Amino acid sequence: MGKEMEVMIEGEFPLAATLTIPEGANEKYPLVVMVHGSGPTDRDSNAKGMPMNIFKQLSDLVVAEGFASIRYDKRGIGASKGDFYEMGVHDLINDAQAVVEFAKQHPNIDSENVILLGHSEGSIIAPFVNEMVSVDGMILLAGTAEPLADTMTWQREEIIKDVRSVKGFQGWIIRLLKVDQKITKMNEDLIQALLGTDAPVIKYKGKKINAKWNREHIHFDVSKPLQNVTCPVLAITGTKDVNVKVSDLEKIKRLVQGECETHIIQDMTHMLRKTDVEYSFSKIMNNNKKSLKQPIDSELKEIMIAWLRNWKNRQVKTEDTEMLVK
Repeated sequence: MGKEMEVMIEGEFPLAATLTIPEGANEKYPLVVMVHGSGPTDRDSNAKGMPMNIFKQLSDLVVAEGFASIRYDKRGIGASKGDFYEMGVHDLINDAQAVVEFAKQHPNIDSENVILLGHSEGSIIAPFVNEMVSVDGMILLAGTAEPLADTMTWQREEIIKDVRSVKGFQGWIIRLLKVDQKITKMNEDLIQALLGTDAPVIKYKGKKINAKWNREHIHFDVSKPLQNVTCPVLAITGTKDVNVKVSDLEKIKRLVQGECETHIIQDMTHMLRKTDVEYSFSKIMNNNKKSLKQPIDSELKEIMIAWLRNWKNRQVKTEDTEMLVK
């Protein structure tokens, strides 16, 4: 699928990426830049034990539609330099910006036609990148319209609700052990530990925690840069996504200035796959890994293809209208 090129991008740390150019006679192609969700993920959106492979599959999709794509390894992951655990939100934005600027300079890229595609946390990063270097389209998959800290609070409430709803003997044990209170207490302790230091990385209960990233997210409210988005936007979330609120799609639509198309896909999870597991935080999280054996959802692909085709046609339409006006 297309011609894959290994490239190195000079950001604050060198970032390794794959630039894929469609097979064809064109000299310049519109481009889709892929911005990751959270966690130590590589250019294909794979992490140890979590082979999501989302960006590899989406790259094949956009290249088949005549778009170039660029996907990169996060700092300190794969062939990129730097340290993943020391990276904060500013760094994530700067890295994505460096990738966009690099790609715009490439002889095979039409620098006037660049789309940012964000999955999960990438949907928070993309609108901030657009403020640094404006883009011409945005695809937000499993995104949010509020600070990540608020989404994480909501996730915790969902976990507690889940824990409290367990019935029978297991439910009795959970109540006896006051598991719900322990979840809240553990979170409060972690927040104290994060705020009590300015170190980029801390050890918490034997685990390495990216403290700088956690602290910075408190100050990043994506609803602000969303208000400066004037390009066409496509936002898609699934009804079985327990990581973000489906209702945030409406907020995104209200906030952005440009035209915004939103889709809710029945039974699709945060992994962009469908599941018949009932909507429950723990059950869906436990099923996530198993769901990765499936390719990403075909309905999601169809919606994206239709939107990309419309997006490509928009210039033709604009030129036609201008001719009519004359």
